[in-house]
Amino acid sequence: MNTNAPRYYWQQVDWESLMRDYPPPPLFEKTTGRLSADEMRALQNDRFMARMAEAWKVPFYRDRWTEAGLEPGDVRSLDDIERIPAFTSDDLKEAIEAAPPFGSHQPVTADDLAERPIRILTSGGTTGLPRVTLFDQHSMEIQGIQTARALYAQGLRAGDIIQITYTNSLANAAWCAYQGAYHWLGAVPLTTGSGVVTPSERQLQIARAWGTTAWWTRGEYLARLAQVAAETGVDLPALGTRGLHTHIGPDIDGHLRRRLEDAWNAPVFDNYGSHEIGPISFECRARDRKHVSEDTVFVEICDIDTGETLPNGSRGNVVATSLYRSLPPIIRYNMRDIMILYDREACECGLQTHKLSTFLGRSDEMVKLRGTNVYPLACQNAVSRDPRTTGEFLCVVSHEGEGLARREKFVVRIERRSNSVDAKALHDDMAASLHRDLGVRVDVEIAEPGSLSEFTGLGLQNKVRRLLDLRQ
Repeated sequence: MNTNAPRYYWQQVDWESLMRDYPPPPLFEKTTGRLSADEMRALQNDRFMARMAEAWKVPFYRDRWTEAGLEPGDVRSLDDIERIPAFTSDDLKEAIEAAPPFGSHQPVTADDLAERPIRILTSGGTTGLPRVTLFDQHSMEIQGIQTARALYAQGLRAGDIIQITYTNSLANAAWCAYQGAYHWLGAVPLTTGSGVVTPSERQLQIARAWGTTAWWTRGEYLARLAQVAAETGVDLPALGTRGLHTHIGPDIDGHLRRRLEDAWNAPVFDNYGSHEIGPISFECRARDRKHVSEDTVFVEICDIDTGETLPNGSRGNVVATSLYRSLPPIIRYNMRDIMILYDREACECGLQTHKLSTFLGRSDEMVKLRGTNVYPLACQNAVSRDPRTTGEFLCVVSHEGEGLARREKFVVRIERRSNSVDAKALHDDMAASLHRDLGVRVDVEIAEPGSLSEFTGLGLQNKVRRLLDLRQ
């Protein structure tokens, strides 16, 4: 029998210290969010060095860093961060396989679970078991504060009802929104979950009946809800939505944003984050790129091929270091998300931060097609631009031919909005648009409305899949 005495969660958090060190809104906009560049750098440096000291005790980091020729004391400040080798999610999977169940990167064993409150959340899991990440009370509350800052900067206030269509499951996105709204804003979280939990038509019925004023969901699902509203006679603008808080993806020219705002008669606010670190950047009411939450994360942009840190204004992989996570430490995590980091500046909202661009794609999903790098997410711009589509697409990569004649086949399947849309005309126009955007010709297939959801997972899960790789 387990005789461990209960440890009450509320007693495990020094709330005053937490709020002082990581101010929630509206304190953030009056304090940490307005620090000068030198003041912010000093704060980041202190937190970075504390995380480094913790990480040296963790086998995952100690072994990697020693192999790279580093010793404790070699990294004396943030100025030395480029000496540290970056890692990817593949390295985390290997760490878990080598030291189950939690991995050599997480300083907790199954025997330690009674020592402090621990949450198990996961990322991935398309094949095999999902990648586990542990969260203690400190990291759970700070990612709630990160989310609350974003929602507040986007206009959410106490008493607002925010409908969360990410499922409160093993994935992290819904929990970020729930804690941000409930713990740190006084807003009302309405946790309807994804379409597999609450069908889309019911989502709209609930919003109308209970007075939803804001949504936290993916851009693709907002488009799906708009389509269902049109099919079922729901007047979306009449719902009175005041904000669409989302992860809009690679909407480079803003076509998806405009389509959503026209349908909902409400502003769209873009956000960016990761399962392990929580919200990293967010748009404010000015919607002029995304503020980096600089007291919680240090962001670099690195060359996709060489890993070299690039100057601000360059396009490359996001490499992030959490300045608050100790369980586990996250030091130079190459998330393989392609973005641009801009110089620090004062925004009209009052915050002074670096900013990140819109999401531009994932480098680990790159397909080499006739000598050209093709990123599946880059198809979103052309597809969402054309009103004859539902905005849904799936890139299917396979091999055709044998021996020396074997080559990669890249097909973009695109849903037409209705059966009345001329499939041939849409096919030809999409082929031309994708050629312009991608720089290489790809095959196009026109699919019927709703037919791709079983492959993309739209409305059924928290993430939407855009690449189906049949090469292996």
